[in-house]
Amino acid sequence: MTNSRLKHRYSLALSLLTLLWLIPASADEVSLRGYNATYKLYKGGMYLANTNLSLKRESGNRWHWRMKTKARGIYAMLTKKQPFSETVFSHAPGDFRIHQITINDGPGEKKRESAKFDWDRGRVEVLRKNKTSSLDLVPDIYDLQSLHLLAAKMERQQIKHVTVDFYYKGKIKKSSFVSSGKKSVNVNGTSIPALVYEQRIARSDRKMRYYYDAENPHLPLRVERLESGESPSVLTLDKVDWAL
Repeated sequence: MTNSRLKHRYSLALSLLTLLWLIPASADEVSLRGYNATYKLYKGGMYLANTNLSLKRESGNRWHWRMKTKARGIYAMLTKKQPFSETVFSHAPGDFRIHQITINDGPGEKKRESAKFDWDRGRVEVLRKNKTSSLDLVPDIYDLQSLHLLAAKMERQQIKHVTVDFYYKGKIKKSSFVSSGKKSVNVNGTSIPALVYEQRIARSDRKMRYYYDAENPHLPLRVERLESGESPSVLTLDKVDWAL
């Protein structure tokens, strides 16, 4: 597909979505629109895998984010892992709640993780590495996928820095999420304005950098994982289809 046709299709999708963003009940609320996006995954500059990220409404105000990665080419011969994660949450004016997180990082029970959020009891029931645990549930908690919603909320409310409770590897930790300005991102030869956010998690040397579509700030255009002693991992958007 030529760059001009890609840009035309992308502009049309943005225009349709922008119309919906005029509907929210208040200026502080974020309007969601489902999408199906595909990314290329690079590690140390090598194109290793393809990743699919989708946001879909299940019913009513319940939604889910799903991410699945599959190795490509020769790398598909070296691993059978197809990491999968899903975050189920409810989203309504003045109310955001995670209900369940499911992670499957490969063959074997120890690679599977789940967290069930019981808001009536105020508990999170966790299964990780074949061990169960129970955590105190706190308001306004996020995870690796619902963080995209936080970015959209911060942009809409013009908030530059927050510290939130964050579910990570079976625990709830403090995490900072900071706006670091704007930058253009290349999507298949088309320059797209992006909002840049950086995340740090307490007691972790991992830093995440997210580049969000300035017109649709719950869509990541690029994600970078930076960790000491490791080559950077980078997800770059290949294409996106909006659910109409």
